[in-house]
Amino acid sequence: MKGVPLILITALLLVTSSCNHKEVKEELRIDDSVKQLIFFTDKKQYEQEISYYDAIIELKKSYPDLIKDMKVITEAEASNLSNYKVENCPAIMLVYQDKVLVEIKGTVSKDKIIYPLTQAMDEENEDQ
Repeated sequence: MKGVPLILITALLLVTSSCNHKEVKEELRIDDSVKQLIFFTDKKQYEQEISYYDAIIELKKSYPDLIKDMKVITEAEASNLSNYKVENCPAIMLVYQDKVLVEIKGTVSKDKIIYPLTQAMDEENEDQ
């Protein structure tokens, strides 16, 4: 009878130690049928990303669906960074059908972010 609590405690420890609490990260899924915006960010260096945030806000006015479906990849998700050959944040890409249409990296002005993205999005609108 004295051994029952010991057995229960041991069983409880075995059950709880066998549980795996690893966080399962979802693989980055890109919809190839539409143009997809991917923003690479590092919250430690947010000061360098201000022009990107301003550009995203301005682009949202003309392309709300593009921004709504934008994928945000943090520095912590380094495997996704290497998939797109991005070595440093900030960066932003516009991809379509496994091709990079626009790629902007590093510290740049808001206009140098907006102009190429707008050009690439407007090309899509002319084709339709």
